[in-house]
Amino acid sequence: MPDPVETFLSRLTRGGQTSQVCLVHGDLVIAEPAARRVAEALAHAAGLPPAAVEVHRRPQSLSPLLQDLRTFSLFASGKVLLATATAVFADRGAAGELIDDAAEAVPMAADSHALSSREREAASRLLQALRLFDLDPYAGEPERPLSELPVWVLEGGRSRKSKRGKKQVEELRGQLVGLLAAARREEIQGTGEGDLTELSEVVRNGLPPGHVLVLAESAVAADHPLVKLLEERGAALALSRVESDRGSWQGLELLAGELERQTGVEIASDALQELARRTLRQESDKSGRATGGVDADSTARFAGEYRKLANLLTDGGRIDRKLVEQTVEDRGEEDVWQLLDAIAAGRGGEALDRLHRLLAAAEDPLAARLSFFSLLASFCRQLVAVRGMMRVARVPAGESNYPRFKDRHAPGLQSEIPTGGKNPLAGLHPYRLHRAYLAACRLPEPFLARLPADLLETELQIKGESGEADVALARLVARLSQAAQAGGRR
Repeated sequence: MPDPVETFLSRLTRGGQTSQVCLVHGDLVIAEPAARRVAEALAHAAGLPPAAVEVHRRPQSLSPLLQDLRTFSLFASGKVLLATATAVFADRGAAGELIDDAAEAVPMAADSHALSSREREAASRLLQALRLFDLDPYAGEPERPLSELPVWVLEGGRSRKSKRGKKQVEELRGQLVGLLAAARREEIQGTGEGDLTELSEVVRNGLPPGHVLVLAESAVAADHPLVKLLEERGAALALSRVESDRGSWQGLELLAGELERQTGVEIASDALQELARRTLRQESDKSGRATGGVDADSTARFAGEYRKLANLLTDGGRIDRKLVEQTVEDRGEEDVWQLLDAIAAGRGGEALDRLHRLLAAAEDPLAARLSFFSLLASFCRQLVAVRGMMRVARVPAGESNYPRFKDRHAPGLQSEIPTGGKNPLAGLHPYRLHRAYLAACRLPEPFLARLPADLLETELQIKGESGEADVALARLVARLSQAAQAGGRR
């Protein structure tokens, strides 16, 4: 896959037209140096020295920078600003907020009355939303630009308690036609304040000649209208990101390569994996679900620890695993599924180590403890249910071959309960069912019979009847692991 930065610079060298706003996004460790190269190349194209690039890291607002570019054009022929981590592209919901503001004034009366101040403000917000998607509010019939708005922007912004349904979306789209027609009649321009609105105007209308804004971002929302617009103009350069994939980190080599280039110090492959394990954490959405990406702050910590390790080497060697283990505090993220697998396999020492790491590295230990207990309790209930359904469906124990288990035994375990009621194993993925089945086969019947009572006792201790909640949880993990180990030796 060609390097997007090299492609951009090559096009610039050949004299190709470029946007006066350029976005470079990916992990900031990689994106910021790449954006610096782009900014210096654009400065050179404008007849400016590389030192003319002005860098602003994590500015509170883009508006002063955009105003600076406009004002500076009165005194000089060119200027290049590089802004990093502005977060202006982090949430596409801002477009939905504009539509929500516009929706406050609809439905409108059918007569051609002069718009009130409230209606003019709503109409201005509607025009701003349309321009975010590069739609001309004055082109064709009013229905035309509104029909091109994506459904998600009409579903509502962040402030709405719930999204609009399909019927509500189409009803709102129709009502906004009247508001847009009124805005045209009164020749409202739709100018507004705020980073997103002002940046949208600059992307569409440009800056004074020789003036350029380059943005380096780690957080870029999918389907963000301004990102789409910059992509169409060849001015959005997507670089690689470190991602979480099945308990490992993908893309580490490129990140390490950039840090090696910056520091001049190489890192051994096993040391790289250990450094990632101790520093990187998964990115989560607002509901707490993992997105598959990596938290930007943890990537920055990874880079900071790499540079610190490089500075510790005075003999020109390379970073090895021992140095990482001796120097870097373990604040990485524990994989709860690997923790459950260790419990199920009877590896008690590993399970307790992983549990300690999970709680020690958590930003909110209480929430982490309750979340893991909920997952563990669900797993334990599955173990009890599996053993019961094995008796009911006469499923033999010890089938380690997953394809055979899936074809021959999973249907029986997930079948209807003869006495009625819902089977708790119904809907469970066959792979997770197989893991629970193997674990249940290792556990003695008397232990499984006591397990619901043990769970209840642990829950009471965790939620307030004991001052040693971590000890109570560790005790349950140890008992489960010990029973699984004893059952595995039979």
